[in-house]
Amino acid sequence: MKSPFRVLPFLQILLYATGISSFAHAQEATVNLKFVSFPKVANPEPIELLIGEGKTIEVEMPTNSLSITYKVPALSTWSLGKSTTDAEGKRTFIAYGQIKSNGANEQLVLVIRKGANDADGLFPTSIKNNNEEFGGGKYVVMNATKVEIAGAIGTGKFVLKPSKFTIVSPKPTKTNGDRKYCFAKFFFRNRDDIQPFFSATWRYNIEARSMVFFYHDPKTKQLSVHTIRSYSR
Repeated sequence: MKSPFRVLPFLQILLYATGISSFAHAQEATVNLKFVSFPKVANPEPIELLIGEGKTIEVEMPTNSLSITYKVPALSTWSLGKSTTDAEGKRTFIAYGQIKSNGANEQLVLVIRKGANDADGLFPTSIKNNNEEFGGGKYVVMNATKVEIAGAIGTGKFVLKPSKFTIVSPKPTKTNGDRKYCFAKFFFRNRDDIQPFFSATWRYNIEARSMVFFYHDPKTKQLSVHTIRSYSR
């Protein structure tokens, strides 16, 4: 007596199973995000990240360190803002700033505030948060000013227009025993003049990765430098 069940060829079963697996994988694709923001605000509050149609999560954007890791769906664009609800209960997401995803599984979103409050606008930048792109001994340099910035960290030189960033991989310029140092000096363009505004000697650590933000101090309006250091995993 023949079985009432149809026996599929092995190859057909394999293709079917592979298709199901690929579909499930695509449905479950996620990205690990970390955030850091600047300049600092007096009373920082969590901001919302849009993770799907009508779906958001709150994320923290610290100033002096990287945030915790947020595992979110792999989207093509990261939108930061706030949700509001009208009198009829309709929920609307208001975007303060957005940036295209760089496609990496691990991403670091640098968020620059355009004003005193998040609602004044956010300027996010996404970089690949891995050792190849931003590993130990490297510096992410971000120009959050309205002027062109140039300079050097150790042997790494750069020129940055406003709202741009670069990654510098310098070699130390000074060694004292087991300790290594990078001489850092920065300039800004004032019309046709190039003027220095900061210099220092920074400790170099091959295990450490650093972020350097250039900005206008909200109180003095002077050019300032803010640095954050973290360590490779």
